[in-house]
Amino acid sequence: MMETPDSKKRTRSDDDELSIRSKRHQSNNGDRQSLAHCDYTVGWVCALPIEMAAAKAILDSIHAPLPRKEGDINTYAFGRIAGHNVVIACLPANQYGTNNAATVASNMSRSFSSITIRLMVGIGGGVPDGGIDIRLGDVVVGNEVMQYDLGKVLPDGQFQRTGRITTPPHTILTAVSKLQADYENAPSRIPSILHDMLDRNEQMASYARPRLPDRLFRHTYKHTQEMDSCERCDLSEVLERPHRETAKPRIHYGKIASGNQVVKDGESRAKMAEALGIICFEMEAAGLHDFPCLAIRGICDYSDSHKNKAWQKYSAAVAAAYAKELLSVIPTQQPKDTEATYATTDPALLQSRMEAVLGSLTFEQIDARHATIKTQHSKTCQWFLGHPKYVEWLEPIHFASHHGFLWINGKPGAGKSTLMKFAYTYAKNRWKAASDATVISFFFNARGVHLEKSTEGMYRSLLFQVIQKFADVLHDSDHIFQARHNQATWDIETLQAVFTHAVTKLGQRQVTCFIDALDECDISEVENMVEYFEELGDQAAESQTKIYICFSSRHYPHIEIRNGLKLTLEDQPGHGEDLEKYVRSKLRAGNSKASQEVSAEILERASGVFLWVVLVVDILNREFRDGRIWAVKRRLRELPDGLSNLFKDILCRDNQNMDDLLLCIQWILYAARPLTCEEYYFALVSGLDPSPENLVRCDRESTTTTAMELYLLSSSKGLAELVKSKKRTVQFIHESVRDFLIKDNGIRQLWPNHAANFESYSHDRLKQCCDNYCNIDISEIVPQGEPLPTASSKLAKELRTRVSEEFPFLDYATRHVLHHANSAEDDIPQITFLNNFALKRWVHLSNLFQQYEVRRYTPEASLVYILAEHNLPSLVRSAVDNGFYAHPKGERFKYPLLVALKNGHEEVLKALQPHCDASDKIFDQNDYEKVFSVPRTTTVLHYAAEHGNLLLLTHLLGFMTPKINARDRKFGHIPLSYAAVNGHEACLRALLSCGAYIEAPDYDSRTPLMYAVINRNEAVVRLLLDWGAQIEAADEEGRTPLSYAAEKGSKDIIQLLLDRGSQIEAADKEGSDAAVVCR
Repeated sequence: MMETPDSKKRTRSDDDELSIRSKRHQSNNGDRQSLAHCDYTVGWVCALPIEMAAAKAILDSIHAPLPRKEGDINTYAFGRIAGHNVVIACLPANQYGTNNAATVASNMSRSFSSITIRLMVGIGGGVPDGGIDIRLGDVVVGNEVMQYDLGKVLPDGQFQRTGRITTPPHTILTAVSKLQADYENAPSRIPSILHDMLDRNEQMASYARPRLPDRLFRHTYKHTQEMDSCERCDLSEVLERPHRETAKPRIHYGKIASGNQVVKDGESRAKMAEALGIICFEMEAAGLHDFPCLAIRGICDYSDSHKNKAWQKYSAAVAAAYAKELLSVIPTQQPKDTEATYATTDPALLQSRMEAVLGSLTFEQIDARHATIKTQHSKTCQWFLGHPKYVEWLEPIHFASHHGFLWINGKPGAGKSTLMKFAYTYAKNRWKAASDATVISFFFNARGVHLEKSTEGMYRSLLFQVIQKFADVLHDSDHIFQARHNQATWDIETLQAVFTHAVTKLGQRQVTCFIDALDECDISEVENMVEYFEELGDQAAESQTKIYICFSSRHYPHIEIRNGLKLTLEDQPGHGEDLEKYVRSKLRAGNSKASQEVSAEILERASGVFLWVVLVVDILNREFRDGRIWAVKRRLRELPDGLSNLFKDILCRDNQNMDDLLLCIQWILYAARPLTCEEYYFALVSGLDPSPENLVRCDRESTTTTAMELYLLSSSKGLAELVKSKKRTVQFIHESVRDFLIKDNGIRQLWPNHAANFESYSHDRLKQCCDNYCNIDISEIVPQGEPLPTASSKLAKELRTRVSEEFPFLDYATRHVLHHANSAEDDIPQITFLNNFALKRWVHLSNLFQQYEVRRYTPEASLVYILAEHNLPSLVRSAVDNGFYAHPKGERFKYPLLVALKNGHEEVLKALQPHCDASDKIFDQNDYEKVFSVPRTTTVLHYAAEHGNLLLLTHLLGFMTPKINARDRKFGHIPLSYAAVNGHEACLRALLSCGAYIEAPDYDSRTPLMYAVINRNEAVVRLLLDWGAQIEAADEEGRTPLSYAAEKGSKDIIQLLLDRGSQIEAADKEGSDAAVVCR
């Protein structure tokens, strides 16, 4: 962990610095933030202008320049990466080498005393000798740096090197290890960082990967001097190297040789590689003894006579991208050790924390549902603001009785969400300018993604809004942030703890909160949430904290709250008046006595359901438009009461275009994601009339946007619409339409022949729609058989855009045809479909739409591998049970079974395991270690235990049990120790059940129990003791679990050890300490 700077005696310069920091301002450079010298914690040194350009281009934001401090001749660039404030310096033009680097670093250290992370980032020459497959564009991370040209000549003429070997600080090496571990679970973000850099900086197109061959000549072969390029070099001297499946840079870790001269000779390179064990040459890092840093080098040549500049810009960008990814895994403020807290009063660090927290809370659809709710009809909902219960809710004098809660109940379609949107918007505008109040909201959405219909999304959204307005509520939250350190995702308990903390920090400020449609969230989650808010309300009433929460939900499921005001929407006179206003405004019936009777009957039968009124008025208006005044009353009498009955009447009345309606409903109910209007139109065409003349490119002149929207209206009989949001997608006009079809047996009433297995039948039909469209001819744009451009290239992006414009449904059809087949498989066998599936064509289309080269398939990709990677277990089972080979080798992760393990697809693994034999080649341990990038010092069993990968561990124990107690070569740990160190209880149980040695000592004679104590994990300590771990075991220094517990101050663990029989008298000082802690 990184140490924080030591506190220093305050000086005049410190006062000046504080003065600067108190005058933060917007500079003349747009919106660039202006910070102070002491705000910068990351120092980044470059040797070349192209390296500095790449560094600046990957900044998340650029800061305003600062004045130079006296004696500093450097010129700096300033910005922010992943919450870190970064200062970048470059060596003077045409001045290279270790001495110049030392001067630049010295000035930087003097001017920016708060720097704790130091990086030397740029290009270097690769050393492909010694069995390391290093290529141009790869990255070398220097875990050691040595100056190879510093030394003395001995009497016998031999050169003796005296340059010392330096290593980066331990703190940054732990971050390197963390990122290296992350690569085991997910691909590097370097390609996406580079893609983003080029997107934002079009003038930097020359920093893209060169379209040049990467040739490595035999080290003894010299370059032909007539030309800079190698066009006239003898290509027979080029070494053959293994084919790489992707152009993505690989990361290498090893020793870097640094010196004051350029190495341009292959033979010299090979000799030094053999003598020194180096993998890269560069010219600056060895000069940074007083600037302990990590050297990161993008490989631009092979340090031989064939050296040229063609790869330099790309390699500089790759190195910068790795540095950015590395910074993203380093917390913006790290404690001195595992027991330090996150406490800070530093404004810059608090700002960094706030930005990091906001970034982790937000999600793309955070306010999507609110945007799609229709605004209230003119002059409606106003009554709510004067309603006695609304007024009482916001009056502080009544808070003790209702604890800040107002609950609005209502029937489906009554207009609850519209009323909530109105109330929220009114409150938001009312308190917009107030510095001591904020208004927040969350609108659950059953048709949305997980975070839109879960309490996790609700808490994240509410917290995001509160922190945005009152950033100081994060202060003094050390215990919460320490508990969440290195946690990849939020959990409900932490979100509730942070929200509670924020509320306690409000003081006299007010938060007004609107939470809509609780019935669109899982009932168990809602019950937990209501219980939490009840406790929060109790605390608020006791502390007189001003937090007001308004809920809305249907009557069912029934949810109660102890304290709070309740209001039933359909019973309110003001709501009835709103319905009357709507009918008077929208019903085109004139002012005759007959029209008044029609209006009165509508209102009498509405039962307070606004949606029923809206639909009925629309139906009757069609009669009026046709001049059928005499028929209006009869039509009204024919219309049934209640939404469900009305939906049935609307859908069945004319029995026209029922095939269109059925396919419309199937797509809206069972699409893998909501469709755009264009996708919807061509999805239905592909299912209803997939003839060659229809499955052609989109003709924008004849198939206009208006035409497609009209077809949506007619095919759904008015019960579907386009969401009014950034990406307009198709959905039902109201959640009650879905309820009618599924919960109220609407499907059975409309299509009784398909009711028994309607979902499987629907997925089978949607699969066919997709398969039909995948056979569309796009050869004029993308000729079949010709190689595609690199996935991340500008050309590939343009190609994807053009294909999507001319064939709007093709992206969806390609991505999800197999998903729909998998969902249909349980009831409708898909083996015929699999046997006839046009695999090569699908691979070509899939590669076209894939944005990352590493995720593309080879032309020889097997169907079983693809099914396994996409987590389609039903299709995997069908395929392998019907003759498809279960273990074809190839692709990125070698075998279907390995890709299932890599991606955590448990059901796919279950489908494949019956087809495994102990002698199969799929049980080659080397393959597992390559796929999971297991360090050479450990086995894949160690890896699984360390990372808590129970699925992988359980699988490995099936054939690696003899190695269950194998030690790693670095620490002498067995897999059990790794599980104990990292607190993975399930993995511990699995290992112990298979015979892992519970007392296995490492090279320091420490046992798994000791590591559990050291890491203060009481649950693991208890588990190991339950399995019989020796409580008095001692390491090389004679230390026992109890002495470690005393050192860590772990009172609960000390008590547990004593209860289990640990002898406090057997220890000397530690025993005394344990006794003190337990008092």
